[in-house]
Amino acid sequence: MNLTLCGVSAFRYYRVPPQILCLYPRFPDVFQDSNHLKAANSFVTQDLLRLPLHRAVFNRGESWGNKLYDTHLITGELPFGSVRETEHGFSVTSPAATLLTLARDVSRLELLMAVYEMTGEFAVFNPCARAEEQLEEAERRGYIRLGAGWRRVVNVDGNGTNLWQRPPLLDVADLKAFCGQVPGFHGVKNLRWAAEQVAGVTASPLEVQASMLLGLPRSAGGEGLAIENNRRIRLSPAARRIYPHDSCSADILIAAEGGGPGVAIECQGRSVHASEAAAISDSDRTTALMSMGYEVILATFSQFFDVTSFDTLLDIVAEKTKGSRRKKTARQLAAQAELRRALFIDWSTLGS
Repeated sequence: MNLTLCGVSAFRYYRVPPQILCLYPRFPDVFQDSNHLKAANSFVTQDLLRLPLHRAVFNRGESWGNKLYDTHLITGELPFGSVRETEHGFSVTSPAATLLTLARDVSRLELLMAVYEMTGEFAVFNPCARAEEQLEEAERRGYIRLGAGWRRVVNVDGNGTNLWQRPPLLDVADLKAFCGQVPGFHGVKNLRWAAEQVAGVTASPLEVQASMLLGLPRSAGGEGLAIENNRRIRLSPAARRIYPHDSCSADILIAAEGGGPGVAIECQGRSVHASEAAAISDSDRTTALMSMGYEVILATFSQFFDVTSFDTLLDIVAEKTKGSRRKKTARQLAAQAELRRALFIDWSTLGS
């Protein structure tokens, strides 16, 4: 049996930094593991993927399940490239096909969060003690060059967090095209909706939380604001004297009513913006944007998490964008509560 991981198992696989993944041995070959116990007890399964393994099968004769496998029967034809081989003795669905198979088991809000992560510049992965030890040993012995692979974000104490920075795994335009190639597949309606809601490339869960709260339609619990993530802004000559770069990006740019530069929201995560050098750079960038007429709001996790603080933040945004706030209906308030329940979780458990 050729094992193809999909759904949450494939999602977990794509979250593992390559410098950790390469330290783990292959799955045992099928002829050496007829009852699949070796696969179930392998370090890859125990440390990285966890049970049950979600697998894709393409004919009904293989659609059995047990404690080891949660089976996804795929009867239609997936686009070329939807299954990829790995160096670990199994195959895995592509990022787009992973999101499609994940849609079976999560809400559309959770699916959107997963889409934001896979199309973003970050992953959330908590190495277990064995993975940490192996990585430290490999770097110490020179098997892996220090700093190779994804960059791990550190906290204010200089310790590694569960946030890793990496290039996007998937472009949202490609995801939309993929959805057009799989009409009628289970979950494609929610995946198409999620792809349409993505406002750009994000760099952390905080940016995703802020973007969904601000940008989702009011019917989905958001504020319905016109936002753009990671908007590249070309700096004027005067602004370049403050921040010596040709351009800079805003975490979230909100359009102003009637035109104008708009409001830039900078998400102040404790890890990403922790160092003194980063704080100085952020300050210079903020001043440069303000010199060009942009209103800049520095917002922290607590300002999005706390309902009262977030309400105050919305008042400030409305004032600076020259907009007005409309009272939400009972149904919209219920959707807002549902959105908050989905967003403010332990991000490492997303998809579980």
